[in-house]
Amino acid sequence: MTAISMILRSLKATLALVLLVCVFAAPGLAQSETGTAEQKASEESAVRSSLDAITSILDAQAAKRETAKELREAIDQAQTEVDKKALGEKLKEVNTELERLDDQVVSLATGVSEEDFKPTNEKFQLQDELEQLIKPFVWILKSATENARQIEHLKRSLLAAEQQEKTARDAIAHIQPMIEQAPEDGAIAERLQSILQNWERRQIAAKDQATTAQQQLQVRLSERVDARDTANRAFSSFFSNRGRNLLYGILAFSGVLLVMRLLRRGILRLIGAPRNRSFPVRLGSLIYDIATAAAAFATAIAIFNYYNDWLLTGFMLILFIAIGWFILKSLPALFEQITLLLNLGAVQEGERVVFNGIPWRVNKLDLYSTLENPSLRGGFFTVPVRELKGQHSRPMDEKEKWFPCEEGDWVVLESGLWAEVILQSPEAVHLREEGGAISHFTTQAFLEQNPKNVSLGFRSTIEFGIDYSHQAAAASGEISRVMRDYVEREIRSTVDSDKLLATIVTLFRAGSSSLDYEIEVDVAPGTGHLYEPVAHSMARIAVECCTENGWTIPFPQLTIHRQ
Repeated sequence: MTAISMILRSLKATLALVLLVCVFAAPGLAQSETGTAEQKASEESAVRSSLDAITSILDAQAAKRETAKELREAIDQAQTEVDKKALGEKLKEVNTELERLDDQVVSLATGVSEEDFKPTNEKFQLQDELEQLIKPFVWILKSATENARQIEHLKRSLLAAEQQEKTARDAIAHIQPMIEQAPEDGAIAERLQSILQNWERRQIAAKDQATTAQQQLQVRLSERVDARDTANRAFSSFFSNRGRNLLYGILAFSGVLLVMRLLRRGILRLIGAPRNRSFPVRLGSLIYDIATAAAAFATAIAIFNYYNDWLLTGFMLILFIAIGWFILKSLPALFEQITLLLNLGAVQEGERVVFNGIPWRVNKLDLYSTLENPSLRGGFFTVPVRELKGQHSRPMDEKEKWFPCEEGDWVVLESGLWAEVILQSPEAVHLREEGGAISHFTTQAFLEQNPKNVSLGFRSTIEFGIDYSHQAAAASGEISRVMRDYVEREIRSTVDSDKLLATIVTLFRAGSSSLDYEIEVDVAPGTGHLYEPVAHSMARIAVECCTENGWTIPFPQLTIHRQ
């Protein structure tokens, strides 16, 4: 149980830390009060250091006030406007420095800078509602990183003050040898002494600024609390306040969607399935879906507003406006999809459409439409309606085939491949050749081969030549009759009698060296596996018939004429 509790506590702390940075991040978390002796000693040391720094700053202020007094007297005694203007600029710089030193005293005494106490600029453009919605998110992110940003700012200020102090110290070290060697009562010594005093004041000011930054940095660092305690408090605060509001909003949003969906299903059931796909019902369903989404958003916004949770209210408003803006900007592109949903587009329910090179029946047009091809294994396809943009459907005839073949049929491709179809799906067609070799085609590539389905019946044809010495027998029709009877009798050893539909022998051409006959055999459906055996048998039978009847089979002749 102890291990489980430790795991749960670690998980809780991690989740709360993520929520603190990304969602909640509320300022003003209570500081950890340890009350230990070490902390008290540290606080007393910090107070003493602050008092010392304030004393040093007050001394610097007194020196600055004396300088300001001297500058005002010099302005009164100045003879030209140019001198007065130059002295006025120096006086302005001194007054600015006095204000800065005074701010440092206040900051050291209170632990709060004037910047922290200045009111937030509430000036917003009234017509810009979006800025009003985004403001809470920016405020939360700023508050979440306030301490870290202040620490980083103080570190940079401390580094800059230390650099200024080093620069002033180097300048003093450089000018002191010159003062020592200069005449004591000359103008040079007086000017160098004035410069030295100026850089000494700068060094004191830089040192005071570094001390102030150091003290403020220590205060900021002491305000950092343990991350686990912060995460635990953030976790508890989130789920007791904003987490509760978020949960109520999600439940309300989901509840409205569920109730409206069930109500829609009940209305469609009352209307009846045959009328559910009519145009008025489709239009009503589309409007109903839009109203459902709007009602769900409105309910969630009302819940957040009821609990005065402006952050979640603003988030939902921004989300709703963003979705509405996206739909508005996409309206031209969505118009075709809307016409499809209303069954008014180029693709309509119940018609035939060619999608990815394959014919499909449009069973249902909806946000996710269903296509079906009954001749394919797994021929039930669901596609988003946007995928049907640019497609065209047409009414189909009852006798139209959905695919050139079925599994188990034998086909002949344009490449000459003769094989049995063992699988056909929307993605692939597998063909098994004689001997067992299997060829794989994508469905679209298979259709591009213009397959010829010989399992539905076929005609096997060969051409055969007889020598011109048998011209008289050919003219009387004797050769045609004898050869037809012979082929019809012998082919039965390859094809069953009930599958043999017709045998035709025709003299169709008087060639250059032979009388050419065409032998045709028509075979009934279901004999696709005999396509090649029949063709091979016909060639053999033709040669046997010629041999038995003494008909000469001529060679092609080439005659060369000499002039």
